[in-house]
Amino acid sequence: MNNQKKIIIVAGEESGDMYASKIINDFSKENNIKFYGMGSNKMKETKATLLLDSSNLSVVGFFEILKIYPRLLKALNYMKRSIQDINPDLLILIDYQEFNMKLAKYAKSNGIKVLFYISPQVWAWRENRIKNIKNYIDIMAVIFPFEKKFYENAGIKSYYVGHPLIQDNLYQKNYSNKKDFIGFFPGSRFSEVKNHLPIVNRVIESMNNKNKKYKFLISRSRNINISIYEKYFSNKDYVSIVSNENIYETIDLCKVAVAASGTITLQIALKKIPLCVFYKLSNATYFLVKFLIKTKFISLINIVLGKKVVQEFIQSDASTENIEEEIKKLISDNKYRENLKNGISSIEKVLENNDSKIDMKEVIKKSL
Repeated sequence: MNNQKKIIIVAGEESGDMYASKIINDFSKENNIKFYGMGSNKMKETKATLLLDSSNLSVVGFFEILKIYPRLLKALNYMKRSIQDINPDLLILIDYQEFNMKLAKYAKSNGIKVLFYISPQVWAWRENRIKNIKNYIDIMAVIFPFEKKFYENAGIKSYYVGHPLIQDNLYQKNYSNKKDFIGFFPGSRFSEVKNHLPIVNRVIESMNNKNKKYKFLISRSRNINISIYEKYFSNKDYVSIVSNENIYETIDLCKVAVAASGTITLQIALKKIPLCVFYKLSNATYFLVKFLIKTKFISLINIVLGKKVVQEFIQSDASTENIEEEIKKLISDNKYRENLKNGISSIEKVLENNDSKIDMKEVIKKSL
């Protein structure tokens, strides 16, 4: 078709891949739009032409990025060539800030319109990047209500499209009434899982040594080889390794949860499962981050609600003793648990904010 519009959509992480696949599927009945993409498992299930598999490109931390820099550079150059060859009518970039901002700069230099979805969190840190966003991004599609005003004040065209977790309604389904497990959600990036599994293992061993009745669940990212998890838990009948293919079904098996900071914390909160949050970076990366970050919190729950609702255990605070104590408190202290559940239940209302909201599909059509 001569009048067929071409869109390249780029997602470098598991959550972004999920959001990209939703966008592509929303246009599945419209034959006048052709999607090309960089993504992983979810995007492979859509009608988009997959240009590049991003399964092995997800990493967090300055120094961690250096370890896979040749791989990232190869992927970046490949996507630049793809942009040049396809000459899309629109480039949609989802999160994955460092990589995608470089692609945005390249696309703008070639006269291609750029839509950024899932905003770079410059309101949390590195606000000096706002200049680059203004230069390279035509339109911001933001998922939190406060972000729209932030970008508009900076002179950047933005639309509030709401959070995709709310829009799919999957969290509202009850998958299980038997909440037997203490659930651990160590992250979706290889570097996160590698840093977090030793912590998780120590907590599980400590709790199991004191009480054999506990049952534990480890949520496994489909993008990470199961052997990484089996290294710690393969011979332990009190630990179940569960694929996160249906993350809400996994969450519904848990009576309490311990989660790495990220989208997963919002998903657990939407299911109203009591939780605490932990995170461990390399010491060098953490040293840099603590001087750059502006927010008081690292958990999206606390950031969105503007107050401390869930406990956060970062770096040395992510100790066996601290996490174990919090888990036991969440299990045994009824008043504490109910207060926390009441606190996290307000996440749904905040994310459901419909004031001046526009559908993401409509934003894309406006951008073409």
